[in-house]
Amino acid sequence: MEKLRTAVIGVGTFGRNHAKAYAEYERSELVWVCDLNEERGREIAARYGARYTPDYREVAGDPSIEAVSIATPDFAHTEPALTMIESGKHILVEKPLATSLEEARRILEAAKEAGVVLMVDFHNRWNPPFLRAKRAVREGEIGEPLVGFARLSDTIYVPTEMLSWAGRSGPQWFLMPHIADLMCWLVDRRPQNVYAIGRKGVLRGMGIDAYDFVQALITFEGGASVALESCWVLPNSLPRLIDFQMYLAGTKGRISVEAAFQGIEIAKEKLSHPFVLGQEDAYGRTMGFVQEPIYHFVDCVLNGRPPQCPGEDGLRTTAVIEAALRSIEEGRPVDIEL
Repeated sequence: MEKLRTAVIGVGTFGRNHAKAYAEYERSELVWVCDLNEERGREIAARYGARYTPDYREVAGDPSIEAVSIATPDFAHTEPALTMIESGKHILVEKPLATSLEEARRILEAAKEAGVVLMVDFHNRWNPPFLRAKRAVREGEIGEPLVGFARLSDTIYVPTEMLSWAGRSGPQWFLMPHIADLMCWLVDRRPQNVYAIGRKGVLRGMGIDAYDFVQALITFEGGASVALESCWVLPNSLPRLIDFQMYLAGTKGRISVEAAFQGIEIAKEKLSHPFVLGQEDAYGRTMGFVQEPIYHFVDCVLNGRPPQCPGEDGLRTTAVIEAALRSIEEGRPVDIEL
């Protein structure tokens, strides 16, 4: 069986999932792990029998590598992505594609010119409740989408303890790309403008220059409207790390998803609601919607077909969030540049 030779750049917060997927999938082989943290990088590489390097240019210089995941912090996607594209490698980029529209365009244009596959890892498109929601919209069960709402927020543990680079990001880049893409995918209309508000206070008082929350109201071509909300200061006493909800009403019905509670509750010293649909071990193989888009990327490269989350969708999401940030700064609705 032909195996795709792969590498992962960045194995911190989410990149380790890419490494695991490439190592486990029967159609791929993990060859390189790259991370600035040598201890972490060597540990992940040794776990899956891969080579380690702190320099992504060493990966780019290996002609045997065909596909690479870019899973560095969100503000650090552009240079490794462009370097891999220039060396002719297909790339899977963690969301967001980039944290500026200019950089997203550079990546997209470079991939088109080089003729390589560019996919953005919007893994909630493989999340079972949202797959069913998409079918309901596609098959007209709720009629034409009219109004919706999506919330994806974290407890304050994430910016204060989990991420060392929280001050260079924010809920608008770490969380909101998921729900911005999700609602654009469900509504399936061109987003036209956005009005947003945000506040810096709690985290800034702790020395982290990041928004406590961002709310954004998006209007689509045809008149549909959705509100997005991402907050980074929820109390750690919550029984789960995230708060994830989605609602979409149409001319004939509505959809509601409570994605954070996944049907299981465990009570010990603290009550918890484990997140089980993303990744679970199933008799020696990892199952879940975290793995599936990575497998999909491998299949697209090997089979020569376009991915479900192409670079254009990543560009759209970055455009929405950049416009939201401009709206916060200017205090007015802002057109979304596409």
